[in-house]
Amino acid sequence: MVFKKLRLLTIYARDFLFYATLITLLSYYIYFNTGISALNIIIWFKLITTTGGIFFHQKRKARELYFYMNNGLGKIELMMATALLDLLLWIIGMIVIVNVSL
Repeated sequence: MVFKKLRLLTIYARDFLFYATLITLLSYYIYFNTGISALNIIIWFKLITTTGGIFFHQKRKARELYFYMNNGLGKIELMMATALLDLLLWIIGMIVIVNVSL
């Protein structure tokens, strides 16, 4: 059952994670060019774009939502799992990049 939910989550989040990866790479690029002085702006940029991306993704996937709900995944669960995965990967990457650059 757990593997089924994980598979459904990956199917649901696949196209959002592509968008999120582009934003993450852009934030890494900005950090490399500006340094630690822009870290506060990069954090807000990532949070705002993730929030906007999640809600846009929810709107785009609205017709498919009943499929996921019938398989035991709610709207909030899908949205939170997708956002947490994105932010977790971004935070790990930022920690590595900041430690390497110092």
